Amino acid sequence: MHLNDYVGMAFHNIWRQKLRSALTIFAVVIGALSITIMLALVFSAKGFMTKQFEENGTFQQVVVSPQTDITWDNQNGGDKNCQTCVKLTDNLVNKVKAMPHVVGVSRDVHPYAFQALSYGNQKLRVQDVQAYDANGIQIANILAGRDFTPDDKDGLIIITSDYADKLGFKGNYQGLVGKQVSLLTQNYYSGVGSDPVQRYNEQQQFFNTHPNSDGKDFQPSPVTLSAKIVGITDTQNSRLSIRVPLYWATGLEEDIEYQQDQICDQFGCHPGVGKIVTTDELAKNGYDTLIVKADTTDSAKLVATEIKKLGVGASDAQTTIKQQLAAFNIIGLVLGGIGGIALFVAAVGVVNTMIMSILERTREIGVMRAVGAKRSTISRLFTVEASLLGFIGGLIGLAIGYGLTLVANPLINHQLKGNGLKSTNIIHLPLWLISGVILITTIVGILAGVYPARRAAKLNPVDALRYE
Repeated sequence: MHLNDYVGMAFHNIWRQKLRSALTIFAVVIGALSITIMLALVFSAKGFMTKQFEENGTFQQVVVSPQTDITWDNQNGGDKNCQTCVKLTDNLVNKVKAMPHVVGVSRDVHPYAFQALSYGNQKLRVQDVQAYDANGIQIANILAGRDFTPDDKDGLIIITSDYADKLGFKGNYQGLVGKQVSLLTQNYYSGVGSDPVQRYNEQQQFFNTHPNSDGKDFQPSPVTLSAKIVGITDTQNSRLSIRVPLYWATGLEEDIEYQQDQICDQFGCHPGVGKIVTTDELAKNGYDTLIVKADTTDSAKLVATEIKKLGVGASDAQTTIKQQLAAFNIIGLVLGGIGGIALFVAAVGVVNTMIMSILERTREIGVMRAVGAKRSTISRLFTVEASLLGFIGGLIGLAIGYGLTLVANPLINHQLKGNGLKSTNIIHLPLWLISGVILITTIVGILAGVYPARRAAKLNPVDALRYE
């Protein structure tokens, strides 16, 4: 017999028992659909994130930090006074820029300046403030308005979309561009826009009313600064975050103090001439991090190795991100295992179906053996029949999975568009998944049919013909 003969007879036998075959195939469909949907979701999400990182050049970036490890220098107050740290200064930036394969460097600062943002009668907390060079090394996904330019100075901010949503501009981010907001500073803020004389007077008044105090309870009044929104960016990993120009961040990090000398003579001590002293904290402590862009993704690791020789910490984003994305592989294995359990149950159903088929067709098997059919022929016939059950179930499961992607993608596309992301149809069935599901379900059918096929082949022709 040729293969097409086996397939034709297998289809005929499956069709004879429509209900039982349909129920068996349905069990295979459930397993195939589970694997298809679960793996498609996991690896589509991984592919989407990888594509986003590739498009914004993240894989070409190297993150430079003051420390070579994550040890906390508790005796010296942490990173700001860390004795083992190397300050990220402009001199260091120039050294990095001169390295081979380096395209540019972006200085990154997170000033501890603001605690709240106010617009109208709404007041929202500020979780993070970020500033960096507007030189294209770090790219913000702008949903409305614009990104910063090198000419931007004080009083301009970019806010994340969660602010815009809270302020009532969801779906109309452009309507918030150009609006003025108020930024409430931290209590001990002493940067640009603060009044050092007023703070000094408040402190003197506090000590006059609390003569025995050590000053730890003194809290100067926060300052309110005005700023104009020039852009809205997506939230991603920076919720409740605002961005300011690096020029402004330098002023926000300053420590502006009013100092007054005491002049003492035979008549006693009295205040002398007061003066304002400004300390550039950014120059004193250095930048928080540096983002270095390599010319290619492959050279990022080499650049990171060279930067480490300067005594600072450096890690290429590609390695870090791939370690994070590896979690998707683990999730895929777990979900694939769940789908595998469903396929195992389906395999039991196939075994049951084939054994029932053997019992019902015992006389038929006896006739085939009596007219010259070999045991191997009988075995192949039942094996092909079982494999067809798995193959058909896999095909139907894939078809249903594909239909679900057609329904889900437009809904996801709408959400992505609302968040300013241009990617569409991110859920798809890759060729390896399609062929893999078909192959797995077919193999499951074959393995499930091995025992029934061997049992059928071992039937004694005489006993089979006598079977009632």
